[in-house]
Parts: sequence; structure tokens; C-alpha cells
Amino acid sequence: MGRHSKSVVTDTGLDRRESGYYSTPAFIGKFLAAELLRIKPDGQTVLDPCVGREELLEEFFRAGKTIDSFDVEDFGIHQRANFRQIDFLKFFSEYFASPESNRLKEGIRACDRQGADRRNGAGLHYDYYIANPPYNCHETDYIRTNKEQLQKLFPEIGVTNMYSMFISALISLAKDGAVIGLITFDSFLTAGMHTRLREQILRECSVHSLILCPTDLFRDQRADVRTCLLVLQKGPQYQGQIKIGNRTLDKKEFRLLLEKDEFHESCIENIVLVNQCDSSEFVVGCPDEIKSLFKGERLGELYRCITGISTGNDKKYISREMTGDFSIPFFKNPGSRRFFCEPDGYLPTNFLEIEKQVPNFMVRNKDLLFREGITCSSMGVPFTACYLPANSTYGVNANIIVDQQDIWWLISYLNSSLVTYFVRGVLIRTNMITSGYVSRIPIVPLSPAVKSELSRLGRAGFENKLRNSDARSLVASIDKLIHESCKFSDETEFEIARFSKNVLQLT
Repeated sequence: MGRHSKSVVTDTGLDRRESGYYSTPAFIGKFLAAELLRIKPDGQTVLDPCVGREELLEEFFRAGKTIDSFDVEDFGIHQRANFRQIDFLKFFSEYFASPESNRLKEGIRACDRQGADRRNGAGLHYDYYIANPPYNCHETDYIRTNKEQLQKLFPEIGVTNMYSMFISALISLAKDGAVIGLITFDSFLTAGMHTRLREQILRECSVHSLILCPTDLFRDQRADVRTCLLVLQKGPQYQGQIKIGNRTLDKKEFRLLLEKDEFHESCIENIVLVNQCDSSEFVVGCPDEIKSLFKGERLGELYRCITGISTGNDKKYISREMTGDFSIPFFKNPGSRRFFCEPDGYLPTNFLEIEKQVPNFMVRNKDLLFREGITCSSMGVPFTACYLPANSTYGVNANIIVDQQDIWWLISYLNSSLVTYFVRGVLIRTNMITSGYVSRIPIVPLSPAVKSELSRLGRAGFENKLRNSDARSLVASIDKLIHESCKFSDETEFEIARFSKNVLQLT
């Protein structure tokens, strides 16, 4: 969710950003329940730990299952489940951290009537877990208030948001063979902060379905969130083929996809990046011809990918105009600009002296200051690259220090549709693109003649100071050279073009 609004208030006065509650469309609940019942047809008991208005429970109720539910809010709808107004993370904490407490014993008697034995690793007795975990992040009062306790409870996966803690807790609580169906924020698929959560999923579970949802799924609730459907089973021994669904352009197309149940199937090895410099990212819908390129050379093996200066107070230390006191060009984020961009502002002439005096004014990689190179976008969905002139400085966005002989073909390459797919379709689906991600961009083998032509195109883009609309034909020429060099199939070229054209919807 974007940070432009600090509250999204419903008609009933509930702040969605603080509670993390978004009502799940009925067709999502129907699909998830059908998947769980298909995988484990003989199960009897269900738990929804963040039940809301019972949107996910209809199919289990129709199937005659025994349903328990938790939520910190009581929405007054208790038609399908045995409801308890309880904080699921608090319940989890007591279940694991205080095995001898009376509150734990009461909680187990009430919520685990078959007497699960935590000491023997049996987990709770439920056969099915289904949830739409809260989407709020570290800004929420709940995490700020309980941060110390949560950090002890989730020392590996961290406490940056609620949904990742819910997923980790559900996996830990589930008994062997239990199935877990989730609609959840999809940043865990690729973000570095969620590496430990991905490792927990792969270590403790089998993945049965991984389907990306369209960005407009919750738009009628004033949210453009990137979500996915995830179906797990506790225990890696149940792993088989995985239902894979790429992101559709809109909710209507997505609903038809779920109703037809016509998904591509893949083995677990084909959807996880396992190379030495990767972090077990989940890759959804990536053509094999593209994924195979991640086995080759990466940008960071050839060039320095670095971050630069954080002022701690941009209003004070960055001037929009060059003056006698502010004379150092500063590049912060090209945004949607390609090939050429003006400086985002100017640093004080004595910025190195300021760094010595101001603790939160930090200058990184001083040995590479003022070097020529490439500056890359940091925030926003599109990925772009522009020329970084010598005698300039740069912010915490990704910057690449490159010799003159390589600078122009690499600028063209980084502005290609293929690299857009690398970055946004594989490496990082959330907005912030750091130097670490950029360093992992694959470099495809290109002949000297192709590099020479890419250099010509890169220079042309810079010299003509192209706007976005004017850069399209240039990018099309770049794409043609790269695709021919890679000998991509028509199907792969189509997928790259489709993704690049609709990157805001498909990321």
C-alpha cells in the first residue's frame, strides 16, 4: 500500500490502515476453500485467526466442518464459526513462550480441544487454516507498542509487518499434514527482509498453489495492494506439482481464471531462485528462457553497484538551484526518466565537512565519489537508468561505476524491456530498488557489434534528452537487438513485451 495516506476509514469508522482489515471477495474464499478441501478431503476442523466478517468460511460451513475463529475486532457476525475475540499473535506467544502458564492451558483447552502437545511438536489439532492476514506494516501502533515482545517471538523473520508474522505463526502452529490457505500481501515473494520467511516456508511446508492477484482486487475498498493466493501443507514431504498463476490485468479476468481452474503447473525447483547470490525468491510465471539467464553472470560481478549520500534532512542540505554555497550536483532518483536526467538538486560545497559534524549526514563509498557512471531509479514501479556525469554525487538509489568503454551500451541494456522484467518480474516486486537488487541483474552475452550498436543508441538517447514517449522507439530498437542476441522464442518475446507495457498492473 502506498504511504500517501495515513488512514483509510470505512463507513463504520474502522481505519483499514491501522487494523489491516480488508474484506475478501466471495470468489476468493470459494477458491481457497475448494483447494484446501481437495488436498485434504477428510479433514474436520478449521481455524480462521483473523476472521473479519467470516468471508472465507462459507464453503467450509457448507461442507459441515467444525470452525473456530479469532479476531481482535468483533464484527458481530458469528453465523459459521465459534468466535473468540482474541489477539492471534498474543495467543501464539502464550502457546509457545509460556507453556506452563494458566493462560496457556486455558487457551489450549478452549482452542485445541483435542489436546495438541507442543513439546512433541504436534501443533494445534486443526486440519485447515484459512486467512486474510492484516496488511499493515511497522507504522501501526500495534507493532510499535509490542515491538520488543514481537522481536523475541519472531527473531528470524522480523517484525516489519503483520502479515509475515501471521504466516510464520500459522506454519509453526500447524500439525503435520494440515493445509493453509492464504490471500496475502505478496512482498514476501522477493523482498530481502522476507528471506527467512521464504526459508521457513520451503523448510517446513509443501507449496500447492501460488497465484498472483490483480492490483485492483481491493480497489473498491480504496486499496491498490499487490496480493497473492498461497496454499501450503505442513511438511515438505507432500510437495508435488504447484499451481502457478501469473498476475492478470484486472479482477474480472482473475475471477474467470479461478473459475476455469486452468493453471500452469510447475515443480518447486522451477519457481525458486537458488543461485549463490540469490535469496530463495519465489518466481511466478517467468518463462524458462528468462529464468535460465539468472544462472549466468550478474551485473555486480562486473561493476561496482553502490549507494551514496543520505543527508538526514534533504530540505536543509539539498538546494534545487545551484548557488555559491550549493554547487555539487546531486542525483537522487531518475524516476521514469531514461538515458538523460538533470540533477535532482545540489549539495553544499562543503558537504564532506558537514558529514564530520552531523551524525545522520552519511557519505558512503567515498573512494568512488565524483566518478562517472550510471544512476538508476529507486522508488516507483518502472525501472530506468540515466547517465551519471563525472564530478557528481548521488543518493541512496543504486548507482553503477562504469568505465567509458562500457557506459553507453550498459545504459541501453538497463533501459531494455528485458531488464524491466528482470527487476520487476523476478528480483523485487515492491517499490524500493536498492543497489543490492541492481547488482543481481543478469548480464546476457552480447557480441562486440551488438554492444557497439547499443552504445550508439544510448548516446542518442542521452544527447536528445528524450522524454518517456520519445524513448519508446529507441527502447524498441534496443529490445530487438537484445532479443535477437538471446534467441528468444516468440512466446518469450510476447511475455516480455506484455509485462513491460503493463508493468504497473503486472508487477
